Amino acid sequence: MKSTMNFITATSTKASGISYEHENFSDLEQRYASAESYIEKMSKGSIRSLIINGPPGVGKTYSVEAYLKKYASGKYKLVAGHMTALSLYGNLYHYRDAGNVLVLDDIDSVLGKIEGVNILKAAMDTKPSRRINWESSSAMLSKLNLPSGFDFKGSVILISNIGFGSSAGKIGAHLDALKDRSFSLSIANGSRESLFKQVCFMVMKKDLLREFGLSKEQKLEILDYIESNIDLLTKVSLRAAIKLAQLVKEAPDNWRQMANNGLLDQFA
Repeated sequence: MKSTMNFITATSTKASGISYEHENFSDLEQRYASAESYIEKMSKGSIRSLIINGPPGVGKTYSVEAYLKKYASGKYKLVAGHMTALSLYGNLYHYRDAGNVLVLDDIDSVLGKIEGVNILKAAMDTKPSRRINWESSSAMLSKLNLPSGFDFKGSVILISNIGFGSSAGKIGAHLDALKDRSFSLSIANGSRESLFKQVCFMVMKKDLLREFGLSKEQKLEILDYIESNIDLLTKVSLRAAIKLAQLVKEAPDNWRQMANNGLLDQFA
């Protein structure tokens, strides 16, 4: 089989004569070790904000939650999807104490509006005292039992795909303004080689597929399938590995045929 990757070392597997488990993942290990260190410090109240940026489907949210469960169990909340500025204000209030962490996962609805960005600027600022105010809709604040202002001593993590195929523009400019107030980590770049290496790392080193009860050989076969079809997959991501694991578990005898028909771009 012709390899499309440069980083893979040649030892043996039954599937392809290629091994994905002994590769040098030191660069990724260092990035994730840094992310873990930041989150540990956030759980102690000594780091205020962190932005984790990277392509979709590389394990940003998966890793952040794993570290928060380890260091900040019961003291964090992860919000994904739509969020209004008032909802952001309320969540920051409820997680205002030192050691609490509010995680915003691809919340473009907040980054797209100046009201939400200004609230985040206040929460993620480097000033010794961070005061967050809401100067309108006092009736709504009373209904939600929220004050018109409070001191924020908690921490904020933003997880973002901006700059990796998602819309940038105004949202990207707002994110840049927040990066000036925060620590920022990039998990991977958008090349297919980098994405595939990320998938290998998460599958072989972080045991991404453990819930499926697959053998090591089956995991290697999944990675071999991804590499062999890297230009035909719509996206090289952890989600592709998870979908393949579902097929391997449910249809071990013909999972490749099902994957060919269900995951590959037949007209590429």
